[in-house]
Amino acid sequence: MYDIVIIGSGLSGLQCGALLSREGYNVCILDKNNRIGGMMQSFVFDGVVFNTGLNYTESLGEGEVLYKYFKLFNLTDKLTYKQLDVTQAELITIGDKEYKIPQGHQNYIDALVSYFPDQANAIKQYVEVIGAICNSFPLYRLEPGSINYNIESPYWSKSASSYISQLTSNPYLRALMGGINILYAGVEDVSALYTHALINYSFIKSSWRIKEGGSGIANVLANEIRSNGGKILRNAEVSGIRVDDGLIKYITLSNGETVFGQKVISTIHPKTFLGLIDNGAFKNVFRKRIMDQRDSTGMFSVYVRLKKNTIRYQNYNHHIFKSSNVWTTASANWPQNCLMYTQYNYKTGEYADSIVIITYMSFDEVARWSDTIVGNRGDDYIIFKQTKAEQLIDLAATKIPGLRSAIASYSASTPLTYRDYTGSYKGSAYGIIKNCIDPERSIITSRTRVKNLFFTGQNLNMHGILGVSISSFLTCTNFVGQQYLYKKLSRC
Repeated sequence: MYDIVIIGSGLSGLQCGALLSREGYNVCILDKNNRIGGMMQSFVFDGVVFNTGLNYTESLGEGEVLYKYFKLFNLTDKLTYKQLDVTQAELITIGDKEYKIPQGHQNYIDALVSYFPDQANAIKQYVEVIGAICNSFPLYRLEPGSINYNIESPYWSKSASSYISQLTSNPYLRALMGGINILYAGVEDVSALYTHALINYSFIKSSWRIKEGGSGIANVLANEIRSNGGKILRNAEVSGIRVDDGLIKYITLSNGETVFGQKVISTIHPKTFLGLIDNGAFKNVFRKRIMDQRDSTGMFSVYVRLKKNTIRYQNYNHHIFKSSNVWTTASANWPQNCLMYTQYNYKTGEYADSIVIITYMSFDEVARWSDTIVGNRGDDYIIFKQTKAEQLIDLAATKIPGLRSAIASYSASTPLTYRDYTGSYKGSAYGIIKNCIDPERSIITSRTRVKNLFFTGQNLNMHGILGVSISSFLTCTNFVGQQYLYKKLSRC
């Protein structure tokens, strides 16, 4: 019997496994796939390594918030970081207008004021408010005291889009303030302002690429787990979870094997988890609350291998919008927007070897193939992907001179691909939307009514790598104690 069994080897599962195994727990991680990492997976296409979910990340400067969490999880010294261009971390194109967005909060204010000099007060207020929201989160501020959040704050029940609309009537300034919402799949009038603030403020502070990619993060954590005596079982798909007297007794795998653990951490989507555990483990009201949650949309991605020495590496991200409505995830006139970036890896020099182009796609677009498996979805699915990929490349090519002639080959993925390779529910990119309309209902705690079961991952409190790292920290406090782990974090 293991001390702790963790279901899922995504970032949260590996972080919990690394930290808890370091603290002396006998840990076993189960993953249904042959490759670990979840959204942190990398894959090889036509000789080029591509990331599945790690495009770039935030606040990794020494002493900044994600840096401290990465240091706690022993990641800071084992990866290679490259900061994006301080003067232009983001290039946001809206129709025929382009805006260069720098890093650093004062730089950000100065840049936006230069574009919109009559909106200086609104711009300053925006940065002040999103900063105040971030600093109201104890595990973001990282100062001594309670680590519990105050959900009575007025910002919890306000949407990001409505707040920005109240600040300014200028459609282009509104678009710039909301323009990187693809990092959490923001939905107009739904996605909470606090979610937007935590992500936007952190990326404005500093933005980074990681040379080793998502698989590099996964491998560092996996190596620590194994060095601490833990196990990671691949091709170990959970088919059932037996509960008796309010406790998980054992976990059954699809191959018929049984795994025993004194305590269990689930990193998978709560909706998926509820389909595995005995019906009587949770009350019907809880099941209904979880199943009624709205999930973020999926993504359609094109992974492009470039011809040699054709497109220079761009040390920034390019967000392209057809109009100033940056909140749309609609399928009509698809695609309405995209994120494009050249990859940073061991081969990167003056020229890039690859480009990734990402846009929104609803699961409904691919639902008719939902009962198929990877590599066996039929010719109509292949044609669908190719058609969509060409449309997305067309959008990117309108703003990237020479893109079409620079393409050597490309591959594409849909929400079905994400579902099957990463285990995300219906290919959702960021899990449960943090809904401003009823914020308490969309927050899931790490402790559950099943006494030896705990949740972790992006569905709990926040999206993204920072959000997942905070979630992992919170889950681990149930095992080693809040104050003990907080003191360790505060010293990082």
